[in-house]
Amino acid sequence: MTAAAAAANEVWAVILAAGASTRFGTPKQLFRWRGRTLLQHALAHARQTVSDRVVIVTGAYANQLDVVLGPDRAVCVYNAGWRDGMGSSIRAGIAALPGDCPAALVMPCDQPLVDGRDLAALVGHWRKRPLRAVASGYAGIFGIPAVLPARLFPALGELHGDRGAREVLRREGHRLDVLELPAGHLDVDDRFAASRLDDEDAGTQADR
Repeated sequence: MTAAAAAANEVWAVILAAGASTRFGTPKQLFRWRGRTLLQHALAHARQTVSDRVVIVTGAYANQLDVVLGPDRAVCVYNAGWRDGMGSSIRAGIAALPGDCPAALVMPCDQPLVDGRDLAALVGHWRKRPLRAVASGYAGIFGIPAVLPARLFPALGELHGDRGAREVLRREGHRLDVLELPAGHLDVDDRFAASRLDDEDAGTQADR
């Protein structure tokens, strides 16, 4: 079997890394924690689950991210409309997937406590019922990381503004599976959240 054939009909990850990090003050994608940037953490965790089948959507800081990723950049897609919000980044990522992709693991780059084990659990749950979407549950809500089957790609392609994947997940109603993922509760949206990473990671590891 060729490498291309082996990769056919396999889940791809879409890492959303196009934002301007307004609340953080500097590109949070490049914030270093435990020797790696947040984007490098996200890429490493994704690859633990889907190997090299990764699309990274860049935007506001595309040039800086390209330099940091170097030859390890996976498939990078520049979202020229990044100012329009997360919906445009999801559209760009989904459009870059191969035609035989059965589902996308859509994930942000600012949840470093969500590791490969968590992502593998989401994909494993999806494989049991591949027509259903699987979202992460944390802090009383659901959202990404989430595995979205190909039947939802048209709806994802119609997202605009700050409407993210949760908008599509919410419309799934009883067809949505939610897998509790406590590590997903911490988004590194600001400096205070970044300062809590070590303490929160210790608590997360204790609960595993």
